[in-house]
Amino acid sequence: MPIYKDYNKDFFKKWSDDMAYVLGFLFADGNITLTKRGTHFIALYTKDKALLLSIRSVIKSNHMISEIKSETGSVYRIQIGSREWFDDIQRYGLHPNKATRMELPIIPPKHFGSFVRGYFDGDGNVWQGYINKKRKTPTKVLYVAFTSSSSAFLFSLREQLQAHGMRGGGLYRVKNDNYGRLNFSTLDSMKLYKIMYNVPCNLLLERKRRVFEGFVKSRKLRA
Repeated sequence: MPIYKDYNKDFFKKWSDDMAYVLGFLFADGNITLTKRGTHFIALYTKDKALLLSIRSVIKSNHMISEIKSETGSVYRIQIGSREWFDDIQRYGLHPNKATRMELPIIPPKHFGSFVRGYFDGDGNVWQGYINKKRKTPTKVLYVAFTSSSSAFLFSLREQLQAHGMRGGGLYRVKNDNYGRLNFSTLDSMKLYKIMYNVPCNLLLERKRRVFEGFVKSRKLRA
């Protein structure tokens, strides 16, 4: 007898901070698929099983989390069959074979930070360290990067981040690879920290937030 799989079918119909985060994460580390048999699937992938468990909780799902092993390590996946979700998600600009076709959705301002945090937790990186190490007083910096195969998505993301107070953002195409990168230096990275974490944070990768907080703490100690 098949096991009934439950989930919140209306999850993507109304904006909330949790919905915005999951949608952002799906844009980064997920996909939607229409099979030859006409079935519709939504899948999320991450190396962080605890995060996937948290996402499963907010979408009120009892779907199994599977482990996919490869030479580069384990990845965890949750896959949900849903025509309703498939249609809802496409309305936000995410489509099958999303790589170069992604479009940044129109996001209510109060949920923008949660969407960006979701995308960042999937396809973003943050680094703190020192430059000018040969000088008497090396400079401590904080760098953030977003990656995507869609240049249009990164361009629109930069525009929206600038509308929320950030000023820079360098767009680069990575040589010999089919993706681009949107980079931010220290001052903008600090503004991004506030954009992403000065909103309700029920869902997040704590290890990434700790990098920001470590940098903020080090600056306060030097002040």
